[in-house]
Amino acid sequence: MNLSVEQLAKQLETALGGDAVTVAATAYAIDDKQPEIVCHPQSAEQIAAALRLCIEAEAAVIPRGSGTAMAIGNIPRQVDVIIETAKLKRVIEHDHANLTTTMESGVAMGELQTAIEPQKQFVPLDAPVPDRATIGGIVAANLNGPRRSYYGSVRDLVIGMRVVLASGEQIKAGGKVVKNVAGYDMCKLFVGSFGTLGIITEVTLRTVPIAESAATVIASGTINQADRFRQELSRSPLLPAAIFLLNDGATAQWRLAVGCEGFEETVARHLHDLDAIAARVGMSTTTLRAESHNEFWQGLRDFPLQSDRLIYRVTLPRGKVLEFVELVRNWAGVILNSDIAVGTVWLALPARRSGLEKFVELIELARQQHGHAVVFVAPGELKQGVEVWGPSPATISLQREIKRQFDPKGLLNPGRFLAGI
Repeated sequence: MNLSVEQLAKQLETALGGDAVTVAATAYAIDDKQPEIVCHPQSAEQIAAALRLCIEAEAAVIPRGSGTAMAIGNIPRQVDVIIETAKLKRVIEHDHANLTTTMESGVAMGELQTAIEPQKQFVPLDAPVPDRATIGGIVAANLNGPRRSYYGSVRDLVIGMRVVLASGEQIKAGGKVVKNVAGYDMCKLFVGSFGTLGIITEVTLRTVPIAESAATVIASGTINQADRFRQELSRSPLLPAAIFLLNDGATAQWRLAVGCEGFEETVARHLHDLDAIAARVGMSTTTLRAESHNEFWQGLRDFPLQSDRLIYRVTLPRGKVLEFVELVRNWAGVILNSDIAVGTVWLALPARRSGLEKFVELIELARQQHGHAVVFVAPGELKQGVEVWGPSPATISLQREIKRQFDPKGLLNPGRFLAGI
C-alpha cells in the first residue's frame, strides 16, 4: 500500500461511516492471513467508493459474502482490505409470472427461498450451507449443487447482474427477463470469476415451481451392478433430478442414489421403474420420502465445504466416472461422492499432509481419463506452496488478459484464482 493502515482506514471511514470500518479484525483471517481493514458497506455505491479508495492506495481487496466459501482457492498473495457484501440484503423483485427474481448479493440463499416461497417458486441452486451462503458468493464461486443436471448450472440460472469494477465503475450485465439477447453475455464472465474481476452487488436468477412431490431411491450393490443400473437408467425414459454414486470407504458396497421430483404421478412412476431396474441388476433398494429425502440430499449438498477435511474435486467425461472411482476407492480414509449425471467426483480425505501428497497422483489419474483435478477445500497450512487449481488450462493467456483489462493493478483477490490470477 502507498498509505498507512491508519490513513486508509480514515479515508474509508469518511466515505462509509465509522461503524462500517473495522481495523485488525482477526475473525476475518483468510488461510491464516489477517486483513488490515474490513469494510461493511451497505450499498453498491458504498462498495464503489471503497474500491476507488483501495485501488488508489494500491491496497489488495478481498471480496467476501458471509465467508462460507473462503477456504476455496489459493492462499492470497496479499490481504489488505476485505470488502464484505453481507449488508446488501434486499430482495428487490420477484416476477413470478416470468419466473425470475432479483436481489442484492448479500442475501442468503435460505432467505431468498423463504421470500419467494409464498408464490410456490424457488431458485434451484443447491449451494452448500444455504442459511449462510450469500447469492453473490455462490455466483462468484460457481457453487453448483446436486440437481445441476436437472435444473442447470449457476451459469444457466443467472440472467443478469450488477458489478462494481476495480475502478469503482458500476456496470450492468444481462437483464431481468429470460429472453435477453442484446450485446455480449457478460454474466457468464463474472460467474465463477472468484471476485478477481469485480464485486457482484445484484443478481437476477431464474426461478421454477416448487415440485408437488419428491423421493429418492437408493440402490445398493457392487460397482459393476451400479454400472449396469446406470446404463439401464440412461436408456430409460426417466428423467431423475439427481444421480449420485457413493462409497464411504468402510465397506465394499456402493450406493447409487437417484432423486426424482415433480407431480406425484411422475414420482410414483420413477419409484416403480427404478425398483424394477434395481431388481434386474441384483441391487437392493431403499426409498426415502419427506424429511429423510431432504436430509439425505442436504448432506450431499454440504459435502464440498467440510472445513475440517481435505476435499478434492475431479471433473470428468460422464462415461469415465465409474472407471475413475475404481482407481481411487482404496485410498486410506477416502469418502467418495460422485455426481455421475454431470461427471463430478468429490473425494474427502483426512486433513493431513499425506492426503495432500496424493494431489500429484490425482492430477495424473484425472488426466488419463481426460479430466481435471483441483484441491477444492483445505486448511491454509496444507495449501502452502501448492497450486490448488492444478495445471493451467491452454486458455490461461486469454484469462490473464481479461484480468488485466478489468483489474490492471491486479489488486482484486490477488493470487487466489488459477495460475495465481
